[in-house]
Amino acid sequence: MKKLFLIVLVLVAAFLVYKYAFKKDEPKKEMPKSLSVSAHSDIFNQSVTAVLNNYYTMSDAFVNWDSAAVNKAAADLQTTIGNFKVEELKKDSSIYETALFPLDNSKNSLTAIQQGTSWEEKRRALQDLSENLRMLLITVKYDQGVVYWQECPMAFGENTIGNWLSAEEKVINPYLGAKDPKYGATMLNCGETKEKINFSVPDTAVK
Repeated sequence: MKKLFLIVLVLVAAFLVYKYAFKKDEPKKEMPKSLSVSAHSDIFNQSVTAVLNNYYTMSDAFVNWDSAAVNKAAADLQTTIGNFKVEELKKDSSIYETALFPLDNSKNSLTAIQQGTSWEEKRRALQDLSENLRMLLITVKYDQGVVYWQECPMAFGENTIGNWLSAEEKVINPYLGAKDPKYGATMLNCGETKEKINFSVPDTAVK
């Protein structure tokens, strides 16, 4: 009996030595990532994304001081906003009515951009447009990606800010841009991100 006990004891000791001294740690399994679930239909999300893409194109034109490209992008954006699927929001009347305000104001701002005869006028209208589109994104709780709300501290002179929306955190300033008469391209990256607009919600039921 004692012999059997010693054999069992030796086997247990050998197993423990193997497990802790020789066996390599197995790589840890990554936990599955939660999926993002949109609160809106694909068609609605596509209409918001189309607005943002046209806006970003126009912002790039401001960066390059390209008046013709700014006007064309503004016209395209006006059409896209006209096709915005706002009717989907009618299921919540308060959200629907709130969204109508920045949408209508955005159309007016785009008209002002196209009709502006100076860069000052166009950029003032860009500021108004950007504020209204930010309000729209927050109102509908856009959940298809991160939008960066950025700020230039001297967009209209010292201590006079200007804001814009960006698809990336890197600052590319549409108010001073790459060809400013006073600064050239030295202020192209002037500014900072003030807010991240991000309403993506993970599906916590996914394991």
